[in-house]
Amino acid sequence: MAIEPGATPFLLLPMEPQMTKSVLSHALVATLPMLAAAWAGSVSAQTVEGSGSSKVMMFDRPPSVEELREVVAPEPKIRTRSIEIIGGAAGAAAKRPRPVDEINYGSAPIPPAAQPAPQPEVQPAAQPAPQPAPSRPVHKQRRQEVRTEAPAAEMAAAQPTAAAPVPAPEAAPQAFGFRINFALNSAEIPAESASYIDAVGALMKEDPTLGLTVEGHTDATGSLPYNMLLSQRRAVSVGEYLVRVHQIDPKRITVDGKGPTAPLAANPYDGRNRRVEFKPTH
Repeated sequence: MAIEPGATPFLLLPMEPQMTKSVLSHALVATLPMLAAAWAGSVSAQTVEGSGSSKVMMFDRPPSVEELREVVAPEPKIRTRSIEIIGGAAGAAAKRPRPVDEINYGSAPIPPAAQPAPQPEVQPAAQPAPQPAPSRPVHKQRRQEVRTEAPAAEMAAAQPTAAAPVPAPEAAPQAFGFRINFALNSAEIPAESASYIDAVGALMKEDPTLGLTVEGHTDATGSLPYNMLLSQRRAVSVGEYLVRVHQIDPKRITVDGKGPTAPLAANPYDGRNRRVEFKPTH
């Protein structure tokens, strides 16, 4: 190979196989934690926040249409009922004798010759006066009491036991929301948050009967009138985006500014209370 004048000559040395394996293994070890962190982040990207009827499915990444549909229109689950015999009812029913139908076959008439001759009437002999019954020992009386109480205990055991009340399943959230990072005192949707609202537009296009209420929420920082107006402006901005970009009928969208009146976090000044929620109206 010719070397140009003034150039610094260099040599390409072949890398040993052991060194190549070492470099690749170090690169793999450095990459695996990054992949694991990304995978864990995608799994925990949606959380249920709030309680009772105020539960909200919050997404920390742009959701898919299937994920939003699962919140606003979940598929009904088929429930089955079972009948269970509790206590001694089953055993008592098994021990109870089966009823036997009584059949009256009648009796053949006795011929006149076979009938017995009438006997002379006999006067009854005088009966001695009844004597008082001897008192029973105490242990025999106790045995008789136990025998008398036994059928009552069996009848009580044969009665079905009332089943314990089953608690009602916890209600799933019917609303979803995003924490859109609006600028200070601004209602303009940031470019990095547009994909969140695009998923909502795709859901409404897929289901023409779906109507949504867009709610704006703030934390308690600042005065109440200021936060109420700011949350209303941001809800209107999201609704206008759906109408302008996704051609959603304005009649299907309702906007509402909640301000700091419905916080999700216990601390009203927590920044997690700043969000935009979507609730179905159909």
